[in-house]
Amino acid sequence: MANAVVEAYNLISRSRKYEQGIPMPIDLSAITAYLDQYESPCESWIFDDCIITLDNLFLEEAYQKK
Repeated sequence: MANAVVEAYNLISRSRKYEQGIPMPIDLSAITAYLDQYESPCESWIFDDCIITLDNLFLEEAYQKK
């Protein structure tokens, strides 16, 4: 299941928007769009939490590099 969530995050994160070169958080509509096309590997609230947590880790690392 963890591999499926990470693969989903990688696909969802392709919709990320940037403002002046700064990455913005993934929009919840991107997660919803993913779930409209693909089956969730777990309950939706767990999936959402995992995607948001992965995104927070990405953003934290990206902001530290600035």
